[in-house]
Amino acid sequence: MSSDDGGTRKRAKTYEPAITFPYELDVFQKESIDALEDGDSVLVAAHTSAGKTTVAIYGIAKALKAKQRVIYTSPIKALSNQKYRELSERFDSVGLMTGDVTMKPESDCLVMTTEILRSMLYRGSEMLREVGCVIFDEVHYMRDKIRGVAWEETIILLPDKVQFVFLSATIPNSQEFAEWIMHIHPGKKCKCIYTDYRPTPLQHYIYPAGADGMFMVVDEFQNFKMDTFQKAMASVGSSTDAGKGASAVATKGGKKGRKGGNQAAPLSKIIKLIMARGLSPAIVFSFSKKECELYALYMSKMDFNDDEEKGLIETVFNNAIEALGEEDRQLDAVTNLLPLLKRGVGIHHSGLLPILKEIVELLFGEGLIKILFSTETFSIGLNMPARTVIFTSVRKFDGEGNRWLTSGEYVQMSGRAGRRGIDTHGLAISMIDEAVPPEVLRAMTSGQADPLLSAFHLTYNMVLNVLRVEDIDPLYIMCRSFLQFQTDKGLPKLEAEIKELQTKIDAIAIAQEEIVSEYFSAQKQLKKYTSICRGVITKPENIVAFLKPGRMVKMLTSQGVDYDWGMLLSCNSTEKVDKSFEVQKVYTIDVLVHVFNEINRGAHPTTDGRPAPCPFSEPRNGCMEVVQFSLDEIEQVSVMRMYVPPSLSSPEDKSKMYRSIQAAREKTGAFQAMDPITEMKLTDPELIKALKRIDVLTKQMQKNECFNTDNQELISAMSRYQKKDQLEEHINGLQKQLKTSKKVVLRKELKGMLRVLRRLEYTDADNIVRLKGRVATEISTSDENELLLCELIFANIFKTLTTNQIAALLSVLVTAEKTPEGWNPKEEFKQPLQLLYEIDKRIKDIQLESGISKTIEQEGIRPALLDVTYAWMNGAKFTDICQNNQTDIYEGNIIRMMRRLEELLRQLASATKVIGDEELCGKLMEANVKMKRDIVFAGSLYL
Repeated sequence: MSSDDGGTRKRAKTYEPAITFPYELDVFQKESIDALEDGDSVLVAAHTSAGKTTVAIYGIAKALKAKQRVIYTSPIKALSNQKYRELSERFDSVGLMTGDVTMKPESDCLVMTTEILRSMLYRGSEMLREVGCVIFDEVHYMRDKIRGVAWEETIILLPDKVQFVFLSATIPNSQEFAEWIMHIHPGKKCKCIYTDYRPTPLQHYIYPAGADGMFMVVDEFQNFKMDTFQKAMASVGSSTDAGKGASAVATKGGKKGRKGGNQAAPLSKIIKLIMARGLSPAIVFSFSKKECELYALYMSKMDFNDDEEKGLIETVFNNAIEALGEEDRQLDAVTNLLPLLKRGVGIHHSGLLPILKEIVELLFGEGLIKILFSTETFSIGLNMPARTVIFTSVRKFDGEGNRWLTSGEYVQMSGRAGRRGIDTHGLAISMIDEAVPPEVLRAMTSGQADPLLSAFHLTYNMVLNVLRVEDIDPLYIMCRSFLQFQTDKGLPKLEAEIKELQTKIDAIAIAQEEIVSEYFSAQKQLKKYTSICRGVITKPENIVAFLKPGRMVKMLTSQGVDYDWGMLLSCNSTEKVDKSFEVQKVYTIDVLVHVFNEINRGAHPTTDGRPAPCPFSEPRNGCMEVVQFSLDEIEQVSVMRMYVPPSLSSPEDKSKMYRSIQAAREKTGAFQAMDPITEMKLTDPELIKALKRIDVLTKQMQKNECFNTDNQELISAMSRYQKKDQLEEHINGLQKQLKTSKKVVLRKELKGMLRVLRRLEYTDADNIVRLKGRVATEISTSDENELLLCELIFANIFKTLTTNQIAALLSVLVTAEKTPEGWNPKEEFKQPLQLLYEIDKRIKDIQLESGISKTIEQEGIRPALLDVTYAWMNGAKFTDICQNNQTDIYEGNIIRMMRRLEELLRQLASATKVIGDEELCGKLMEANVKMKRDIVFAGSLYL
């Protein structure tokens, strides 16, 4: 409901609606339209399928009625294409601008990506004078770490007279966002219309691996059923059913999937149940592209469509791919999909060919796909509701470790369940193969979305663009950012927290504080010098010689997880080519350690996917297992080496080894660590100095009265001191945060960036933009690599390269995929790549010298698709490229890179015009034309 009155507002006047709808409007829709008619901006935060688009359509109609132009922005090109089609069916004058596609740019209503609008604002487009309304769809995308900043820049730069319509998923701090809009655009209200109303309520089920059926844990009234949840948890792993499909899935995938991925057999049961009870269509969410395909293939024996539906699907499919060349139609990705689609099974993920994704979307929208296997990307923007949503796992790998889904992620995906006006309720089914803490599941299914937090950061393109605009500077943008607004709003809370902590510290009285303080100070220093020693000892040149099979080693991970002593089985090295094309050895060790067994593993999760260590004193809860570690995770190396049996494959072999290690532990008490000086013969000065300090500190601690004391008064004083010390550390961190918060955010970063721009001659001493700076402002598609690209132009790197070589070299700056280990460039690319790395290093060195210690997040230089791009530029067919592709990269990912490269080539050609380099401009334009062919640039079915 409206945030200002909690209910429906009573209007004092009536108005002639700009457009009418053939259905009864919900209360939140009426409130939003009232606010628009009052001349206010609106933020509409509501669940998926609640009907937010109705508000956008009214905003467009109102502006068109007033003879004003409208801009409709979306976060992704695919969504822009869909919105263009949808709006074209309702309004006469609709255009599209997405960078690679421009259609009817003179139209009254223009659909575009946010980055295009940002670019138009910086260039002072005349058309913007006629704009009366700007609609930001999926505005919660503003939290995106890389691209979210473009939303903030655009919202800040738009004139105050513009009426905003913000459409968002539910965000708990929506009122804060509306207040920010009113702060930066005073004089116009921004009404926050927030509703938790879900047109089709949800029921949440869990399906434990091995169970006989599903358990409803949250009903449609959001009641958590603890009794049912406990019954479900008791049945986790009660049979080996979950493993039956695992081997099939693992074999097809080439390697065993992560935990949560081997659910094929139980998933098959769920799908049969869904179809039998008429609960389709269903979306099956998996967090791996490979798993989506494997599950779909596993279900390929099922058939959900009749002959009429099969014929219709084949007609749609064949009509859609008619635009492709004969050879492209024979791609495995194309030919393998049709048999699945005819059975009513679909696949949708970012690695799929764009045209195939659109075919799947169209067929799903028409009800011809009954079961869709998808990654979470299908839940963003696309209005494709289903009856049922299934999660193959409630854990996902986020680049650092496997973690539980957040409530916001769960809300976004489960929100696809339940079709408005068709279903009485939707179903969300979560498959689990491990114990889930009740508080985790309760939080996940609570419907509480993630708050919208600013991802604002400075980019060189932004700084240079702002310096070129009259009457504003970078500080103007920074002071009006959502980040600054949120920081300022948090100051009172921060000050109150510091005050509260200080009161707690003042209340802690410690007897003999001086003695206790001395002891803890020595303990901290001891920890510091022990860490220095460990760093020196675990260097490959110092430790590898001692890492023989059977050696006992004590393992402590970088996250602080203590695996205790284990037996080393092997030390392995792989060769990796660094940026200077020098071969470096990377070492790993395989260690037999005691970890929790499968039954107890769910209750002891880790963030890195490795099984959690189990104390040696709990043999029933654990088992011996081989775990891989890096050298720097070795805490100690023992003098002891144990006998390694010929085989450790069976549980019995590992149990015998457990008993042998346990016997050795009991006999010696603890394994004796090697002396780094007398036994390892290390002579490193830093190590010797650290060892001396350790010796002095150890003696100092032993002389202290706190050492091994049984004096209860001292023990109590130590406990209180530890608590006080922790509070003081916390308060110091908060005070630093408060000091930083009272300044303009990112001021230090701005100072460093301006210094970098002056040193590289993009600006002069007065921050006036020079020629290089003007060139850099033309480049905005390279994930913040504009300085590197600009330096390449001015260093004449491209002069000696052919058109095809230029395109291939530039692909390394728009590729997201990691380069395979052992990859080596072709001879013609060795020198250009070397120069590219050298220029990149020089820029980073200048950044470090200028006080920018952490470079802005970027993809960096990734040559994974350099050879693929070069082959394409030389006329290779896409079918040949896919067959010869040794990188195992999805076709859709290759096409996405090529389209980004085309956009980059276009922008670089525009940049070279600034300096009048007609030869290079010609090469870049030629490259752009050569690469735009066949399936890679096949048009969208929505256009």
